[in-house]
Amino acid sequence: MRNERGESFGELKMPLFTNASETAGYANLNAVGEIGELERGRGGRINASLTFEGDRISISPDNVPSGFEEGIYSNLGCETYARDLEIEAKPLGTGEQESLQANLGIDADAQMDLTEIETRFISATRMGLKASSQESCLQHFRKMAKETGLENYTKRQLSGPKGKTVLLGYISGIPKPSVRTSLSTIRRVWVNGMGLPWPIDNKTDIGKLPRVGRRSTPPDTPVGEWAKTLTVEKDPYLKLVWLLIAQHGWRPSHATGIRWSDIRYDERGLPFEILASGKGAEFKTYAPVAVRLAPDVSRALEEWRKLHPDPNGNGWILPYRGMTGKLDIKRRMTTKELDRHWAALQQKYGLPELKPKDLRHWVSTACRKIGLSKAASAYLQGHDAESGASMRDWYDNPQLEEIYQEQMDRFPNGPLGILAPIEVELIADIPPEAVRLMKDFFDGKLGSFALAQSVESLKMKMDAKPTSLSP
Repeated sequence: MRNERGESFGELKMPLFTNASETAGYANLNAVGEIGELERGRGGRINASLTFEGDRISISPDNVPSGFEEGIYSNLGCETYARDLEIEAKPLGTGEQESLQANLGIDADAQMDLTEIETRFISATRMGLKASSQESCLQHFRKMAKETGLENYTKRQLSGPKGKTVLLGYISGIPKPSVRTSLSTIRRVWVNGMGLPWPIDNKTDIGKLPRVGRRSTPPDTPVGEWAKTLTVEKDPYLKLVWLLIAQHGWRPSHATGIRWSDIRYDERGLPFEILASGKGAEFKTYAPVAVRLAPDVSRALEEWRKLHPDPNGNGWILPYRGMTGKLDIKRRMTTKELDRHWAALQQKYGLPELKPKDLRHWVSTACRKIGLSKAASAYLQGHDAESGASMRDWYDNPQLEEIYQEQMDRFPNGPLGILAPIEVELIADIPPEAVRLMKDFFDGKLGSFALAQSVESLKMKMDAKPTSLSP
């Protein structure tokens, strides 16, 4: 290394890079190093340009703080400099330009410590990201790390071509519309938590990504046909594949992630409610679900509980089931496997085209039409109830019992219940006003409590009226 006068004052080894191939592409690298104790007792900072020569780096200061005298760098040791060095890397042509904070005190050949990575990420982004955004990034990162076996690699391996290979291999299995979100969240943890430059160039390595599409809500007709037809399905496992999604507007990850321990039972011992943490159940997002079960869902769960090998443990309600019907309660059903069961139902009964995601849209629309509050809808479908743009979304935080009651009042038979035709048999002793009240109840215009009050009020009025039978 040389100072501003061209005088040599030593060479610096960089543990992060071991050979010229790993430094290829880093044509420009700027460093800012903190100068510690110097022979004249001064402190300051140097801005320097670094040039790679095999496993060594030559540093040439670009500017020197005023007041520094001749010989000021003579006692600057390589080890001290390496310990205090902060590097801002600008890799050219290997990916989006990201900053790399090199922690040279960490053994580059040790396997990745995921807990330590998360801790560093949270610390590095605590001023720039809110907690929910940090958690979202970590959720995507954890999924990637689990599927790629990231903890089996070293920092040195992932800083080279292997890092790009690992990421591209993972991304190849993600639906195209979801790649953009996955890339942006994983990149933040990769850079701020792992301390490595982002190795992917979206344009050259991935190509043009589609925008996330927005489906239209399907009409009631196909949903009603599925609902009516599948009431005759005898297999409670397959019936739950349909009902858990159709009655709640759930994602497949909700249906495959809930466990028997997430069910709450009533005084008769029958399934009554489901309360599940998004993080514990490994849903797509960490938003929880809180659902008062419709009668048909409760019955199907009870039927399946009698057949499940271990319904009292913490296993999945719908674990993996193979083509032959053999159950593996220690294996979680994947989204692709749920799609296989869904397609089998469609083919078996000759049903119209309808995807699980279509039901998520349909239930959302049904919630709006019926007047279900945003908080109750969010808990029903597993949305983040605080994610809206208004302050109401933050302050409107009702108790779970209120959520359950509202769901039951608006959807006594679940969202699918609004598709059932209203059948009212007119009886001479029941006045037309009572019939209208029942119709309003089934139309969702009256809740259970309001119906009871209205019927009681009507009864009092009728009791007060004289009749032809009165003496």
